[in-house]
Amino acid sequence: MAELKRAVGLLEASVYGVGLILGAGIYAILGEAVAETGESIIVSFLLAAGVATFTGLSYAELASRYPKGEGEYLYAWAAFENKRLSEVTAIFRVLTGIIAAAAVALAFGQYFAAFVPLSSVPVAIGVLVVMSAINFWGIETSARINLLFTAIEIAGLLFIIVIGIRTWGSVEITQFEHGISGVFSATFLLFFAYTGFESLVNIAEEMKTPSSTIPRAIGISIGLSTVVYLLVGLSALGLVNWQVLGDSQAPLAAVALAGWGEDAFVVLSAIALFATANTVLILLISTSRVTYGISKAEYNSFPAVFARVHPKRKTPYIAVSLVALVTIPFALMGDLGAVAELANLALLAVFVIVNLSLLKLRYSGDAQETGYRAPLNIGRFSITAFLGLITSVGLILFYLAEAVRFSSW
Repeated sequence: MAELKRAVGLLEASVYGVGLILGAGIYAILGEAVAETGESIIVSFLLAAGVATFTGLSYAELASRYPKGEGEYLYAWAAFENKRLSEVTAIFRVLTGIIAAAAVALAFGQYFAAFVPLSSVPVAIGVLVVMSAINFWGIETSARINLLFTAIEIAGLLFIIVIGIRTWGSVEITQFEHGISGVFSATFLLFFAYTGFESLVNIAEEMKTPSSTIPRAIGISIGLSTVVYLLVGLSALGLVNWQVLGDSQAPLAAVALAGWGEDAFVVLSAIALFATANTVLILLISTSRVTYGISKAEYNSFPAVFARVHPKRKTPYIAVSLVALVTIPFALMGDLGAVAELANLALLAVFVIVNLSLLKLRYSGDAQETGYRAPLNIGRFSITAFLGLITSVGLILFYLAEAVRFSSW
């Protein structure tokens, strides 16, 4: 059977991770999160970064030992040797990518409305089709587009930071407009802003040296994205009232309008289109690679047809098509916040299993004692994996409790 082409180094992998995290978060979900907690959104950013970092370290260690595109499926199998658990993990991981791609595509549609007055749903479907075509064309083309689009989206965020520096002192980050409950609600939403680092493991078979590249790329992606998020958040809240920002369909464009005028609004709306399109592309790539990985004959979990690689393009073309087709119905939901919450729940379930897998493998002796090892350990016990497990479970329980509370009103 044909294999995927190895063309991704540390630079491309790091840009891949940063581009996915920044595009999915600050451009897509900032307004929804600010509406939940106000200026204390900065605290929520830090809490969400903690959840991502703890689990990111677990991914880094596991990916260093098992550098395969099927990632989470393989970690669960190595730890528990339970095929059903591995399959459930893979299904949740695929659902995460599919739903997240739909959510970011809807965000693309909202920014697109600044130029053409169309509903976000048909625009979202259009960008999903275009990005799926690029996904099929090849990883080298996708990587080049990702490099360009990530540079553009980072330039937009740096612009927001610069025009808002003078206003940072006016932000009351300890002003909890909706109490601690609001802070945690925003944290749950902002967790979506960190989705992306886990997708690095799913392109392992297209990396040149995945065992060393993945841990470093995960660290770079989460660290750089957190710094950018905090600075952009301070500028956004310094320039625009949190209630106005929370009601905006294009929050960063609204910030640019307040800080620089109408021309900046147009420029930031255009940059946001590059950022969200970039994220859709990367989500479609990683999700199709998970589907490809667990369809291999050695696992026999998904139909083997999805493991076929195009003889010329060297991409899993049937998996690419499946992911595109299944993503569209979620885009038809039309509610960005609701779709993002669904993606979060699916991903948090995956994070629970990933952290449990590392905790188990530390004692089972199945994992090799080579490669990257997460810091902060008591003997074989991984403190960071335990914290990743607790915070992931905590966010799931908080969301479910809030859902029950609102449904009883």
